[in-house]
Amino acid sequence: MKKFSTTKILIAFLFINCTLLELFTGWVTIENLILARDFGATLDFTPLVTLIGIVMGEVFGFAVYAAKATKENTSGGIQYETAMRDFNSHYGEINEEEGEG
Repeated sequence: MKKFSTTKILIAFLFINCTLLELFTGWVTIENLILARDFGATLDFTPLVTLIGIVMGEVFGFAVYAAKATKENTSGGIQYETAMRDFNSHYGEINEEEGEG
């Protein structure tokens, strides 16, 4: 079973949390529209202002995660170098076995 990294867990939490906030904001706005229609209450769209912060949080969170993943998975990154070392050691074993035949 593959273990998830802390970063993947945190980015998943960020996206789930932001999605829940977006849904809640939509629900509050719809409820406000219903109250305004049924009881003549004043329309209040201030909950929609939170969407700006939520979306920006998601964008910045993804940008930081993508930058981190890029550094790890390109030449010089720890994940890349580990994969290349494993690949070369495995590929070297296969070539040695074929050469012995």
